[in-house]
Amino acid sequence: MPAERKKRAKRAATASSTPETSRSIAAKRRPPYPLPSLDLPPTDEPTIIIKVLPHPIIGRGIGRGLTWTADERPAEQLKKGKSIKLCTTTQTSGLGRLSAISDLRRHWVTFAVAGAAQPCNLRVPIPWAALGDLEGFTHQYHYFSLPSLPPPHHTFTNRPAFQNDSENPYEFDIEEDEIPSLANRIANIINA
Repeated sequence: MPAERKKRAKRAATASSTPETSRSIAAKRRPPYPLPSLDLPPTDEPTIIIKVLPHPIIGRGIGRGLTWTADERPAEQLKKGKSIKLCTTTQTSGLGRLSAISDLRRHWVTFAVAGAAQPCNLRVPIPWAALGDLEGFTHQYHYFSLPSLPPPHHTFTNRPAFQNDSENPYEFDIEEDEIPSLANRIANIINA
């Protein structure tokens, strides 16, 4: 009998080569959070389907309500005014619209989502978003003063441009003659 117990213990030890913490076990057992009920009327414009993580972020200075995080690259870059549907492996929301940028960080941009009964946001990696002139200027010229957390999306972490903290890995097409106007707009926003 003792030899059989040793064999079972040895098999169990080799089967689980990575130790799991109680937190990771709890996260796996936690059911997905229900996606928001987005209920804007259908339009003729194309709708972008965005696969998000099954658990939203609540609070943490990124806007009111729940913030969903994009998990996979959408079919096209996201920007204000685009019609969207959020989905996980088991759920799909109704139709919503990206209405405004509510948070800008080094590697992420958060959009407010219109069409939900409760405040709702979508966090997207910077390369998957098309920032407007003002947001692009803000990101490019104030990159090092933007919050560095969360780190880049896992699909970017092994790229050399994202491994050097002393360089900005992003580049935006900003016309040189627009820079003074954009800088004045930022100054007016900060002083307001």
